[in-house]
Amino acid sequence: MLNLSVAGMLEKSQLSSDGVWLLLVEVEIPDLDEPLRLVRNNEDITWNGYTWTAFNFKLGDITEDNKGRPQSVPLQISNITQSVQAYVEDNSGLTGQTVTLRVVHSQHLDNTSPELEEIFTVQSTTCDSRWVTFYLGCEISIQRRFPARRVLKSFCAWRDQYKGIECGYNGSMAECDGTLQSCRNRGNSSRYGGEPSIPEGGLYA
Repeated sequence: MLNLSVAGMLEKSQLSSDGVWLLLVEVEIPDLDEPLRLVRNNEDITWNGYTWTAFNFKLGDITEDNKGRPQSVPLQISNITQSVQAYVEDNSGLTGQTVTLRVVHSQHLDNTSPELEEIFTVQSTTCDSRWVTFYLGCEISIQRRFPARRVLKSFCAWRDQYKGIECGYNGSMAECDGTLQSCRNRGNSSRYGGEPSIPEGGLYA
């Protein structure tokens, strides 16, 4: 289960926040003194003493073998400038190199420990005009039951445990539809099990 820092737990418990969770990717490049450091953001950031360059990248769906076991997860990095492709072509596709994914919060960049860190190895690489795609080995990381639960924007995770320990409500109202408004009607919004500040579709935490 993910162990959030104190700052991260406080941020996660807020019903609204000015900050955002940021995904960082670090790619080891042979013969370079420094790895490639990118952040999925609209501007560069400084974290842990390094500059992370704003860049468009995304994680794809996990691929599985014929027995349903996870094999790899694709990391797609924009190839519009072809700057990453140049590293790939000069270094045998970067096969075997280490890729580290981290999650930090924009309001707590002074915290040098990431909220989440996962280390992968590049198994193979493909390039086209839009994306450089690294296929990252995930035999260890993805097989763990992690994260523990999905957090949704407008759905309370405690709805099926109404009046339970996490819900905390012990009043006379018999039913709850799992919305923030229902929590407010009960004076219990501080225990709401959703996260109004996140995008539609939710996240895992």
